Amino acid sequence: MTKRTGAAQKDRSAGRKGFWFSFGIERLGLVPLRAPLISAVIMVLVSIAAVPGMLQMSVDDSLSELFRTNTEEFRRYEEISQRFPSSEFDVLVVIEDDELLTPENLDAVRNVILDLQLIPGLNGLISMFSVREVPDETGFPSALFPAELPTGEAFDALMERIRSNEIIQGKLLSEDGTLALIVLSLDRTKVLDIGLKETIGEIEEVVADALATTQLSAQLTGAPVMQLEIRNAVQRDRLIYNGLGFLLGAIIAYIFFGNVTHMLIAVAGPAAGVLWSLGAVGYLGFKLNLFVNVITPLIIVNGFSDSMHLVFNIRREMMAGVSRIEAARRAVIAVAPACFLTALTAAIALASFIFAQSALIRTFGGASTLAVLLSYVAVVMVVPTLAALLLPRQAGSETPEDKEKSDAPMQFLARISERVFRHIASVPAPYVVSGIVLVALMGTAYVNLQPHYRLADQVPDQEQALKTTSRLDEKLTGANPVHVMIEWRDGRSIYEPGVLEVIADAHNVVEKQTGVGNVWSVETLRRWLEKAGDPSVEILKEYIGLLPEHLVRRFIAVDEQAVVVSGRLPDVDASEILPVVDDLDAALEPLRKAHPDFTISVTGLPAIAARNSAQMIFELNVGLVSDILVVVVFLGLAFRSVFASLVSVLPSLLPIFATGALLWITGEGLQFASIIALTVAFGLALDSTIHFLNRYFLEERDEQGRRRATLDALARTARIIGPVLILTTIVLALGLGVTIFSDLPSLRVFGQLSGATLFAALVAQLIVLPASIAFLRRRWPVKRETTARA
Repeated sequence: MTKRTGAAQKDRSAGRKGFWFSFGIERLGLVPLRAPLISAVIMVLVSIAAVPGMLQMSVDDSLSELFRTNTEEFRRYEEISQRFPSSEFDVLVVIEDDELLTPENLDAVRNVILDLQLIPGLNGLISMFSVREVPDETGFPSALFPAELPTGEAFDALMERIRSNEIIQGKLLSEDGTLALIVLSLDRTKVLDIGLKETIGEIEEVVADALATTQLSAQLTGAPVMQLEIRNAVQRDRLIYNGLGFLLGAIIAYIFFGNVTHMLIAVAGPAAGVLWSLGAVGYLGFKLNLFVNVITPLIIVNGFSDSMHLVFNIRREMMAGVSRIEAARRAVIAVAPACFLTALTAAIALASFIFAQSALIRTFGGASTLAVLLSYVAVVMVVPTLAALLLPRQAGSETPEDKEKSDAPMQFLARISERVFRHIASVPAPYVVSGIVLVALMGTAYVNLQPHYRLADQVPDQEQALKTTSRLDEKLTGANPVHVMIEWRDGRSIYEPGVLEVIADAHNVVEKQTGVGNVWSVETLRRWLEKAGDPSVEILKEYIGLLPEHLVRRFIAVDEQAVVVSGRLPDVDASEILPVVDDLDAALEPLRKAHPDFTISVTGLPAIAARNSAQMIFELNVGLVSDILVVVVFLGLAFRSVFASLVSVLPSLLPIFATGALLWITGEGLQFASIIALTVAFGLALDSTIHFLNRYFLEERDEQGRRRATLDALARTARIIGPVLILTTIVLALGLGVTIFSDLPSLRVFGQLSGATLFAALVAQLIVLPASIAFLRRRWPVKRETTARA
């Protein structure tokens, strides 16, 4: 571009109308250019102030927070967690060996149990060594395992009794006798004081030390262990993958810009956006979780794209001979309106999550909406400021040969983009028709996606918790608790025949339910006592009175007006658990009708997840598609152009539906991570579409305000926008793609889908969008409408 052309561009950009709802915010980047040094000092101070807020963000590792809703069902789940607190805060220690039931190995297991009882924060524990005999004539129940294990035939007889014991068999010891389960009941209050990491670490150390001289293997699982692994993975991923993403982005930016300064300016904008946004989110009390952790890549996607457009325009103006201050000013005037519109539309799309049922998703909606708006402020303030301070003061300080050499990569991309655009614009109809057909076919696949959810999706799959859970799924029918809570409010004793009858009937229903195993309740004890020859209620009451308090509270409430029948489910997809939970609920219905004075409810995290996950994913999906339609209309209002709305439809839908088709082909289905990845992808597609249309409307008129031919306008747009679109896609694909190495399955899915959607978005911007513009302009000349341009 020559100096004369640059001046004309200046006049055109300066006269450009702002969006009717912007209130001048799109020119916020002009403010720091009045005093760049002072602005830089202020930005540094803001960044320093943001650091404590970012560092104080804690990790929300709750497995149930995702399903927290203002519904009777969730309130019931919370009630059972409060009245029977142990069930959702157990650490499960699994000890295995093919020769587990030998005197030496059993002594080692008993030593583990004795050492574990000394751990601070422990309410108590349950194992096969906790089981006692039927009370004798004095009322004392002796230990099933003697203090000194016998040998020979006596030991074999003992093992026969152990393996056939009603309480031990299939619950604390696997049927084949190779796996033993120790259930540690943690005190939430004490663990919070001590620290979950310290408590789990001490348990691991005690178990390892006690079994060091044996061949026994031991691993931990349970909600507290999963929570710790989630916390560690979230913190690790935030540091490693976000840092690695920025590093790769910086390297690619340097390769194409050929200048360290330009690269630093391009990276500094989104880096400030991440810092300021996370600082604000931290100060407002938001916690890191599966969703909030995605805010950083979301900001990187939007911030990096806007930053690259600004830097590219500044660089182009300076190569045309304009001073650094003027180049930054022109870039802000020409590009910042599109950046603002991108941030605003993304905020509108993300704000829809605020109205979701899930508290976790509502949190994400509020935090991400704030983050994208702050990211816009950071990028449009930081990039012009650094350009004014760091770039060469005088225009044209490089020789023509230096300019040509440094600009070679970008010119190469510009030539490719121009050729592609010219070809597509000359024959747009086949590309538009192909785009419509693809959107229709892939959209069909998208709408037929089935929701998928597993608890394992939230937990690192390279750690011990999930591996141990799979062993419990195989040997003891599962590790995930499902509860049937039975309540009565008339003051009757739990030991009255009518109450025990209802508990027994409910226990029978749960026990017969396919897919549920390891069933525990008061009925388990009653059956065992009956089998031992003493079925009287008095003996049952006496035996329960001798049990440790923490053990009794696992199935009898403190006020003795509620009990639970607990079973275990394997960790499978929610679509497989839901029929089990629904069948169980239906099987209990005759019992409810026969005893209307009892309230009988099926609850537990697997039940809540199975019932709610599909509906929540569906709502998020509908919200995303609705956002696309709303944003398309919004673009028309912003550009004061129906034409802008129409040409943005296909490019907005194509990346979303393409990714949905990929999920359908691979059989993955829609997961929570999928929806987040699609939201980020939509943000990028939207960002690129807005910048494209913004530039196209500028290039549609020449320096004298006369209309250019559509082919020429698209060619000029290609030279300016094409390189940035390609470069941004490469940077973001590498930056977000590193998450495929995460230990969190959900984050790996996010990385994989991000790569697919970024590619689809690039195809949409480079092929479908120019084809749509060229096709519609032949039938809808520019003179028939008014647009937001010079």
